[in-house]
Amino acid sequence: METRILIVDDDPFICSQLEGLYRAQGYIVESATEAPLALAKLGEHDYSLVLVDLKIPGTDGLSLTREIRDRWQDIDVIMITGYASIRGAVDAIRLGASDYITKPFQNEEILIATDKVLEKRRLLDEIQYLRGQLADRYSFANMVSRNPRMHDIFSQLDALAQNDATVLLTGESGTGKELCARAIHYQGKRKAGKFVPINCAAFPDTLLESELFGYERGAFTGAVHDRVGKIELSSGGTLFLDEIESISLNMQLKLLRVLEEREIERLGGNRRIKVNMRVIAATNVDLDALVANGSMREDFYYRVNVVPIRIPPLRDRIEDVPLLVAEFLRNSPLAQDKGISRVSNRALQQLMGYPWAGNVRELGNVLERSILRTSGPVIKDIDLPGGDAKKSSEASSRRGFDYEVPLKEFLRRAEKDYLGHVLRKYRGGINSSAKHALVDAATLHRKMKSYGLRREEFRMRGAKADQPIFQIAAPPHSTQH
Repeated sequence: METRILIVDDDPFICSQLEGLYRAQGYIVESATEAPLALAKLGEHDYSLVLVDLKIPGTDGLSLTREIRDRWQDIDVIMITGYASIRGAVDAIRLGASDYITKPFQNEEILIATDKVLEKRRLLDEIQYLRGQLADRYSFANMVSRNPRMHDIFSQLDALAQNDATVLLTGESGTGKELCARAIHYQGKRKAGKFVPINCAAFPDTLLESELFGYERGAFTGAVHDRVGKIELSSGGTLFLDEIESISLNMQLKLLRVLEEREIERLGGNRRIKVNMRVIAATNVDLDALVANGSMREDFYYRVNVVPIRIPPLRDRIEDVPLLVAEFLRNSPLAQDKGISRVSNRALQQLMGYPWAGNVRELGNVLERSILRTSGPVIKDIDLPGGDAKKSSEASSRRGFDYEVPLKEFLRRAEKDYLGHVLRKYRGGINSSAKHALVDAATLHRKMKSYGLRREEFRMRGAKADQPIFQIAAPPHSTQH
C-alpha cells in the first residue's frame, strides 16, 4: 500500500527540500503553503502523515493540527517550527501531534521521526486487522474457540438459528450449553421474542408444573392472582429447558402434549391457550440410558432429541484457554476496575495444564478469585482448586502458551502446536489430519512445510511423540513470568 505524505509550510524552499527527501525514500509526497489548500488535499486523498509548520498563513499549525485530528483520526501529524519552546511542544502533543521537530533540522532527524510515526501506525493497523480476523475466525455470538469441533458447532448453531427445529444440547456441566442456546435465539428470527430459561432440577414436581404452565387465581392455597407460566411467557420466543433429565415421567407426558399440540392450560383453569415457542433442551447425562432404565419416556426423548449437539469439555479443547482468559478479562467489570488486562506466562501455563472438571464455568470462577487477589495489572499466580495445582504445573511445563508475545506471533506458534498435535493423533496421516483440521491436504502440506513439520516424525507414537513440537513458554526452571 502506498504511503502518501503532505507537507504544510509557507516556505517554498522547505517544501521543496522535504519533497525531494521523501521522494528519494519512495514516498508519494505533496505540499501546501496554506491551511485551506491543505484541507482540500486532505479531503481528496488518503494521507498517512502530515508535516505542519507552526506558522502558516490564515491560521496556525496548532489549530490546523486540531482540525486534522478531529476530522481524520487515522492521520498522524508531525509539527515543525523554528520557534522551539517546551510549551509549544506540549501544546502540539496535547492537540494530537505525534512528534515535534525544530528548524533547522537534519534530514536524518526528519526520516527517523517519520519512520517512527509510520511504524507505530503500521503496528496499530496490524493489531486492528488481527483483532478483526480473530473475531471473525474464532468467535460466534459470545463464544470463542480455536477448536475445529467448536467451529463446526458454531456453524450448526448459525444454521439452526434460522429455523425452529427443537435442539438438544448435551455436555458436561459448565461447558456453555445455555450460552449455545442463547446464541441460537439471539442470532435467529425469534430474537425479538423472549428467551425464557428454566432449570428443571431446581423445582420439585408440583412446583415445576406451576412454573411451566402458570395458574389461575384460587387454583391452590396462596394463589391470590393469576400467573403466567414459563411456556406461555416464551410464546414468540424460545423456551430453554435445562437439566431435563430431572423431569418426572408424569411431567414428561404433560410437556409432550404441549410440544405436540402447542397449547396449554393453566393450573385451576379450563381455557386452552395457544403457544408458539421454540424449544431448546439441555442435559449433562446420557438420556439413552434413562430411556433404557425407564426413567425417561421414549416418545418424550424423541420429541426433544430432534437435533442433538454435544458440547466438548474444556479439557478436550485446551487450546481455547488463552482465548477464554482474554475474553473473561475483557468483559470482567472487576478486572477493568482493577486495571488487570493479562496473565503471566507461569499463570497461563498453570491454566493450560489443569484438567478443568468444571469446564468453562470453573475457569471463570478461578479467574475471578485470582482477580480478587491481584494488585497489579498482571495476574501472576493462579489459585487452582484441590491438589491439582502441582499436577497442573508439571503438565504446563511440557506445554504452554506465551501470552506476552505479539498476537501475530502467538497465533503462528499456536497453529504450529495445533498441527503437531493433530499429526501426532493421526500418526502423520495427511488426509485424516486435514479432515480433522477442516482444511484440504494441499493447505496442510503448505503449512507443514512453513513450520518445518515432517510427517515421518509423527508416524511412530510413544514417549518421543508425546513431547511438544516446540516450546512456547519459558523453560520449566526459568524465573520468567
